[in-house]
Amino acid sequence: MSKTGKSDYIYYNPSSSININGQNKAGVNFSTNGTSGYYNMDDDEKKAYDYAGEQFALNLPNLNVFSADTQRDLNNQVQSYINKGIEDINDIYTPMLQDLQNDIASRFGNLDNSIFMDNLSELEDKRADAVSDFAQDVQTYRQDLVNNELANRYQYLDYLNNYRQQVLSNILNTLGMSQGLSNSANSYYSSLNNIVNASNGNDYGFNNILNSAFNAASDITSLVGDIKSLKNFL
Repeated sequence: MSKTGKSDYIYYNPSSSININGQNKAGVNFSTNGTSGYYNMDDDEKKAYDYAGEQFALNLPNLNVFSADTQRDLNNQVQSYINKGIEDINDIYTPMLQDLQNDIASRFGNLDNSIFMDNLSELEDKRADAVSDFAQDVQTYRQDLVNNELANRYQYLDYLNNYRQQVLSNILNTLGMSQGLSNSANSYYSSLNNIVNASNGNDYGFNNILNSAFNAASDITSLVGDIKSLKNFL
């Protein structure tokens, strides 16, 4: 037996990769030039990622800018709200005015009297208050439309950004898994090399013992031969 040489060490290339559905998805490479990682997107994944980035970049500059079409759409919604409000007010006060006119005409034969005018004035005051309240509602409604439009835009951009960040997070997690596999393999081969080193040390010690034993046996044999020769000589 002889001392095990350096060639008995187990060398390991710590590069690793992860395969998903037969596709080489990600991996980590080690070389004398440093460490590098890679991640392979499939076609659909790349399209979705690129689309999210393009839409984010496209919409961001105009986030708070309303185009002519958007302004027209908002104005149409406000006008529809106004028309409906006026219709509701008229539905309430027109019958009341007609009832008042009919009541006065039936009782007094004409509309030219103080009772009618007083009641008419009270009715008009109530309608004016209703119109004023509705005008405030219109302003609030318009502002709500603007706020909802902005909220939807911010939510959309937030979704696009979160999607891209999630893709990047998944990539880093996958690369981390590959790095973990490489570290596990390194740990395994490091332990194996330690065993080889220990074995080499034991072999060397064992060989010394054997060599010492052989040398001792040779010395004994030589000594016996010398004794025999000396005996024959005597």
